[in-house]
Amino acid sequence: MSTQQDQSRTASEPASEMPSPAEKAGWTAARQRAAGMTHHEAKAALEAAQHAAKKETSADAADAVRVRAEIEEWERIVEALADHAGAYDPEADPFVQGELAGEQDHGSAR
Repeated sequence: MSTQQDQSRTASEPASEMPSPAEKAGWTAARQRAAGMTHHEAKAALEAAQHAAKKETSADAADAVRVRAEIEEWERIVEALADHAGAYDPEADPFVQGELAGEQDHGSAR
């Protein structure tokens, strides 16, 4: 089963337990901007992010990973809001809360 973390890695990049800082930055950026958005607003933001990514010419690999992770997070948020009448709230997002719990478990296992 492919996870969001696996999907945002390149084929030459080995998978690790924790997402890269660039991936986390992309996810966080999308979540912060999406807070309070409805489905239609999030869908418009996804389209804007996709359009901006097409114009992006950065040769920085970390930036490319961040942009890809941000778009993937927008896609996940739009999908989550598709059958939800309210606004996006990262505090109520089961995926985000599971990620945070996993980070806490990973940190306490060290």
